[in-house]
Amino acid sequence: MTTASSMQTLLRASAAVVAPMALGLMLASGAPAGAATSSGTTITNTATATYTDGTNPYTSQSNTVTTTVQNVPALTIAPPQGTPGNNPVSPAQQVTDTFTLTNVGNGPGFFQLTGALGTAEGVTAGNGTFNNFIVNVPGQPTQTLTTVAAVNTYLATGNAGGPFTVPQAVGAPTAANQITIGVQYTATNVAVGTITTLMTPTITQPIAGTAPAVTSSTVVGQYNDTVTQDARIDVQKLAVVGGTPLVPTITYTVRFNNGGARDAFPVVRNGLPAGAGITGPGLIFTDHVPQFPVGTNLTLSGTPSFVTQPAGATFIYSVDGVTWTTSAAGAVYVGVFVPSAALKSQGGASFGTNPGSSQNSVTAPQAALSFTFVVSGSTASGSANATATTNVANSLYGDNAGYIEGPAVTPFTTTNTGNPGTSASSTAVANANGNLTGSGFINSAAAPGSFAVLNGPSGFPGAVGQTNNNDDYSAASYVPATFSAAANGSTVSVPGASAAITFANTISNSSNQFDTYNLTTSTLSANLSGNALPAGWAVTFKSTGQAASGGCSVVAAGTVITSVCVPSGGTQNYQTVMTPPAGATSFNVFTPYGVSVKATSTNDGSGNTNNFTNDEFFVGGFVKMTKTQDVASGQPCATASIYTSNAVVADPGDCVRYTVTYLNVAPSGGTSNVTLNASTVVITEDGAGSGSTNSVAYTNNWAANSNGLYAVPVDSTGGTLGGYNPGPGAAGSSKFTDTIASLVAGATGNVVFKVQIK
Repeated sequence: MTTASSMQTLLRASAAVVAPMALGLMLASGAPAGAATSSGTTITNTATATYTDGTNPYTSQSNTVTTTVQNVPALTIAPPQGTPGNNPVSPAQQVTDTFTLTNVGNGPGFFQLTGALGTAEGVTAGNGTFNNFIVNVPGQPTQTLTTVAAVNTYLATGNAGGPFTVPQAVGAPTAANQITIGVQYTATNVAVGTITTLMTPTITQPIAGTAPAVTSSTVVGQYNDTVTQDARIDVQKLAVVGGTPLVPTITYTVRFNNGGARDAFPVVRNGLPAGAGITGPGLIFTDHVPQFPVGTNLTLSGTPSFVTQPAGATFIYSVDGVTWTTSAAGAVYVGVFVPSAALKSQGGASFGTNPGSSQNSVTAPQAALSFTFVVSGSTASGSANATATTNVANSLYGDNAGYIEGPAVTPFTTTNTGNPGTSASSTAVANANGNLTGSGFINSAAAPGSFAVLNGPSGFPGAVGQTNNNDDYSAASYVPATFSAAANGSTVSVPGASAAITFANTISNSSNQFDTYNLTTSTLSANLSGNALPAGWAVTFKSTGQAASGGCSVVAAGTVITSVCVPSGGTQNYQTVMTPPAGATSFNVFTPYGVSVKATSTNDGSGNTNNFTNDEFFVGGFVKMTKTQDVASGQPCATASIYTSNAVVADPGDCVRYTVTYLNVAPSGGTSNVTLNASTVVITEDGAGSGSTNSVAYTNNWAANSNGLYAVPVDSTGGTLGGYNPGPGAAGSSKFTDTIASLVAGATGNVVFKVQIK
């Protein structure tokens, strides 16, 4: 019984934390209403006068005087040294302290750093190792530089060979007079202390007309970053064996506590189920169901139960450690999801800092979370019962820097004698801090031969379809080199002698003896709504290559086969190959075609040990679009409220509402199936465009006969609308695009837009 390596890996994420100061934000608000006149500006002045001698009017004009405004450079830095910033930092964390430099002078200028690295620039005190400067100049790519000289060279010469001028002009956009320079460093593995970073820049305004170049005085910015020990989740697991040697059980108790110096913060974990209270951030604690022998998972007996349950905590399960559900059926992993609202850091009560536990001992009173689960012990026979491995707990959690961590745990291995009724024992788990309290026992007994088979998509023989593991599926899209579609794209013709399509499948044998499984084909599972292959298409099976193992012989890759031999506790891959005939064949689009593959045990003479998997494909595509129109008779779009569905007539002034519905017709549902997900779906509506798709002609003329789009189209799934022509707004445009970033199997949506007939 071993923990899965993917869930045992300890992750430590990098975090870049930026904490702008209030003063810096105030100074960075752009040019004030009375901004100084730009340097180099020539101001000319001529006096004029009008007067009268009592009878006659007169005018007079003086000589002209000229004034050139000089450079008056100045800058601010946020946070300033007087009120330094403070980013919280954890031991060994990577942090970026970001300084904002603002030009508050009367003309363009370029910034420079004036001190030496480690003295006046970068990390100047504390246990932190300098990594890089991160420089961001408006309109330019971010630069990562390692020396003060490189920063100054970039700021002075990086923009097409000239100085990086940052204008501060009347009417300039906010932040056009700013750049930011980040000091990126990595804290050493010390639990407490302060790390100080400094920055001492100036700004130089170059020659402006007859105004000479001038450099400002130096300003100083500072961060004092406080180092605090992380949250630390301590874990302990105890095992107790019960039942009988012939029907053994193992009861595991797992306890968790936060023994660190920070409250645990929520993290976001992909692959969680969509049930209420499960999605969103939280803490996740997982454990692999034990295996015996290695590679063969034991099964849960009943369902887990909480000993100590945080508010809202829910059991979750997975067959692959990636996708999680609330169903325990076939579970290989058992986990607990604790929602964000239950955490002390978010106002709840659980997983606040609770010193007292250690990584090798968590008592029952200390545990913020504890639960038990029972597995049915192994009854494998003979040499297949040579080794057994104790099971260990693993966990994922976050602290206020966004880390994901867990203890370093190592499983122990116990060798059993293989004799009925003879038990063996070892300590349950160990880690870098020594053995945990308690021990686990594994009892085993000889058992008669058994029969088993699971047949499924590549790598997932135990996949479950919409109802069970006989309607699991692998779906693919088949696009021949050339094809043509009839009106509305209803059929696709596949040319003769086109390429074959190949599916990869996997058979697993969880019985206690090697077995040979015969492969045969039948019709697709009824709930997949598929069609049989057209006449002339042939289905064969090929080996992916197999070495001699556990009673199974060597088979070369590419060999045409009718059966697959699988050792006890093992899996074996094979290919299903569907080959078209020499002549052309016709397919309905958006409809699956294929076969169901049946694997039947030859050890079980009754033929009742068998399992199906379904291989199906779509010809020419799998995202279907349907358009409808509704007409609001006698109603302009501004007030239209009553529409006639699918109306085919309209009058001038009527509002027409178009709906384009899109649907991914690929199969969905179940667990660990191979399906088709569409990405970057771009729907184009061109009211003045005509053309053809796959030989199907179309004409669009709604733009010429209306006032264009009445308003912004609406997509039901949040698609990105754009591409208006003419732009930039939607109203009145004759064209738009709707981009849906992802459309998973079975998903549907629509985009609705309105036009008013001229």
